[in-house]
Parts: sequence; structure tokens; C-alpha cells
Amino acid sequence: MLGTQPPDGTVDTPINQAGSIPPNDVRPPNDDSVRPAPAGQARAQSSTFNFPMRNSPQMLSAPTGGLQRPRKKVYIKPGFSQMDWMRLTTSGEDLRGVEGLQMLTMEDVAKHNKRDDCWMVICGKVYNVTCYLDFHPGGRGQLMRAAGKDGTKLFLETHSWVNFDAMLKECFVGLLANRQVA
Repeated sequence: MLGTQPPDGTVDTPINQAGSIPPNDVRPPNDDSVRPAPAGQARAQSSTFNFPMRNSPQMLSAPTGGLQRPRKKVYIKPGFSQMDWMRLTTSGEDLRGVEGLQMLTMEDVAKHNKRDDCWMVICGKVYNVTCYLDFHPGGRGQLMRAAGKDGTKLFLETHSWVNFDAMLKECFVGLLANRQVA
């Protein structure tokens, strides 16, 4: 008999009349097979393969049909990959551009808002990201959105999982001074 369990504990594999094992039907159900059939009607099985299924995690993360907006591909010039950035940060070259650590105000940071002199604040720490602009995977324009400003909110919305302290440690200029008005 098909589908019975022999006394030794093994499971019989169903075999069709032709003597071969039928393929497993691993297709996910399409939307019609999940919904109940209208009253008094039988639902016809569809033979189409719907992958990924609507509202599946694959569709939700897809740029065209999901919740995210499409990303623009940015081509990085040769020699400006993340590995090249790690090599540069460990080379001993001065990437900070200032002597010693400083306590800075937002007015100080705001003066550094150009492509050849770009500072930004992330979580109360001030970084000189001028040398990192060409290495950024999203392109220079994305970093320039926070040039001379507090980019904490933008950074955390875009890629909160990135360890900016480790990535930009050689660009650390100082801390943002909390100005309290008397």
C-alpha cells in the first residue's frame, strides 16, 4: 500500500503506476488557491508558477513592487572600493586634517560644506569626510546631503547597521559641543 509505514519504522515512498517516484510538488500556492472558492463553485487549480508570491518577503524588498524606492546604481572608480578605503585608513596617512581633537560647534562644522572640505556630525561626533567622498558606495552626492550639518538622522535612516566609528575613526576631528543658552 502506498503511504503506509512498514513495521521496521521506515517510510514507504509512493510509486506511481509507471513504477517511478512522482516529483514533489514544491510550488508555492498561487493567490487563487489560497483564497476560498466563491459559494457554490469549485476553485480550479492553476498550473502557473507564481514566484515570488505577492506579499512575500522577496516582493516586499524588490524595488519595483515593494515598499522601498529604487536605488540608483553608482559606479565607483577603480581604486575607490571599500577595501581600498580600509587600506588607506591603515596606511598612517593623516585623514583628519587638524591637529588634536577639538570641541566644535555647529557653526564651526557649517563652514566645512564643500566637496574639497567636507565635515559632518554623526551621533555628536565630527568627522572630516572629505577624503571618504569618492569611496562612499552611494556616491559623493549622498554624503554632500549632510555636508556641514548633523547627518545623524540621515545616516541612521539609510544604514543604521554600519559601524561609522570603525569606518571613519581616522577622520575623527572631535566632539560636538552642546551649547546651552543661559
